[in-house]
Amino acid sequence: MTKLIRAFFAMAVISLLSACGGGGGSAGNTSGVALFTSAAEKITISPGEVQTYNIGGGIPAYIATSSSSAVSVQVSGKTLRITGGNGGSAVVAITDAAGAKVLIEATVGSGIDLYTSAPSTVSVGVGGTSAIYRIGGGSQVYVVTTSDTRIASVGQTTSREFVITGQSGGKAVVTVKDTLGKEVKIDVVVGTVDQLFSTAAKDVTIEVGGANTYKVGGGSTIYAADSSNIAVATAKITGNDLVITGVSTGKATVVVRDSTNGSLEISVTVGNGTPTPLFTTASPSIVVAPATSPSFTIGGGRAPYRVSSSNSSIVTATVSGTNLTLNGVAKGSGQVIVTDSAGATVTINVTVGTGTVVPLFTTAPGSVTIVSPASSTYSIGGGASPYTVTSSNVAVASVTSSESGFSVKGESSGNAQVVIRDSLGASVTVNVTVTAAASLPVAIVPGDSTGAVGDTLNFNISGGVSPYTVSNNNPSIATVTQTGNAFTAKLLNVGETKVTAFDSSGKSVEVTVTATAASSQLRISPATIDVGEDFSNDISLTIYGGTGPYRAFTSNLVLSSVPAGSIAQTADGTAFVIGLGSQGNRCVPSNRAVTFTIVDSKGASATSIMNIVANNGGGSVCP
Repeated sequence: MTKLIRAFFAMAVISLLSACGGGGGSAGNTSGVALFTSAAEKITISPGEVQTYNIGGGIPAYIATSSSSAVSVQVSGKTLRITGGNGGSAVVAITDAAGAKVLIEATVGSGIDLYTSAPSTVSVGVGGTSAIYRIGGGSQVYVVTTSDTRIASVGQTTSREFVITGQSGGKAVVTVKDTLGKEVKIDVVVGTVDQLFSTAAKDVTIEVGGANTYKVGGGSTIYAADSSNIAVATAKITGNDLVITGVSTGKATVVVRDSTNGSLEISVTVGNGTPTPLFTTASPSIVVAPATSPSFTIGGGRAPYRVSSSNSSIVTATVSGTNLTLNGVAKGSGQVIVTDSAGATVTINVTVGTGTVVPLFTTAPGSVTIVSPASSTYSIGGGASPYTVTSSNVAVASVTSSESGFSVKGESSGNAQVVIRDSLGASVTVNVTVTAAASLPVAIVPGDSTGAVGDTLNFNISGGVSPYTVSNNNPSIATVTQTGNAFTAKLLNVGETKVTAFDSSGKSVEVTVTATAASSQLRISPATIDVGEDFSNDISLTIYGGTGPYRAFTSNLVLSSVPAGSIAQTADGTAFVIGLGSQGNRCVPSNRAVTFTIVDSKGASATSIMNIVANNGGGSVCP
């Protein structure tokens, strides 16, 4: 009876288990729940990101695999970890002990299309930088390249930001690419999109010895000029200024080019079309010492010129532009014939040996005065070359010489004699007086300046005889503080004051300091400054307001330079230094204004203007 009861109970339990599903599923799956994971069928993950999910059901233990290196997977018990790689997609397979699988499609990236904040076309100046552009979307791993590093370079300031820098005029394509192969292309124009142009007419006429100045613009903003006949006309470009100089009567073609493919031609006529007769500064009959090479000038007629000798064993001749050189070979006589392009000729009868020659001369006056450390240059002619030039006191005046001239440099205050001798012993003496630089007028650099209330402007005193004293005629506008040969002006109120510097001999110089209303917006102080062309030191400006970091630009890289890259902000304003440009000095033929621009990180901008004042030779180191 007991056995029957036990058998009945066992059958009841089995029936109950069958009704509850405990007998279904894989062998060993006591829960009866199919394999599952808390991850969605499709997931998006960023590079380097780790996402964690749960695994359940099926029959433990679980394993996970990835179809590509775009993602990596790890299983620890019932925990699944998926890690994003460098972009791409993969299928993650989770398998239990009975072979059941769950698949997950994983994409590494943002889940949106690749994009950049840069416009489709970017214009940037030569030597300038663009705004900072952002990258987003795509795989979130990016590479930025340029089609031509000679024209535009790119730099990634962070993994998701980049800037474009103009190297030389022209066009390039910047490509932003992610690791999924998506691309965004940006057309970059360095310089200007305008066509190359000049203010010169297609046909211009210039007098012999005259020089006409024209403006050049458009193109790539880096220009060069050549003349088809430098014996007739020369061409020179400085920045945007084209200078064409008439050398001798005739015609030439000046070609202006930019750094890409832009070019234009200017037909140049020098003189009125009827040239003066061909001539040379050599006498019709001349005596040349053996082994000497006197030089002369050719003019008139129609360039280019050529020369020939009737007896090259006695005398030879060469011509370079308008310069004629005779070479005494051996004693005897011969004829040198100068011919222009129209066939006109001038004959020079040359005797090599002893006889009467053109007297030795120099273009230097009998007495000259030089301000140390300036120098002056003069020509030598006549006599019998080669020439020698010596100074009686090189500590006062040093000399350097060439085949046809010499330069005298003032070394220190005093007197010296410069003696020019030819190969036959003839001599010419020039008395030189050198004055010290201290005799120069008292000067304040920068000159007249403008700033905002609250700014502090810096000035330096030079020239005259130190020590110096400083006076301020309106202390309510600015507080002036002197330290040695420098002083500062702290701007207090809107208005104008005159600051005067006196040297110990009583000589003085005055500058006007102007204070304008202060603004919380981005600005540069001083807003305007005046400097002489012979001032070559660095100049410090101060940035106020705006949001750093800042970037600096100049309108004239020939006459000035500004810091490269970003300028960090400080609590008391941010200083940046203006240096010399590619010319190496600030020499200008006439007054010139240079504009400096500061752009902050939010795109706000401010300018300051430096007015370069031409001294026109008045004690200036400039020619």
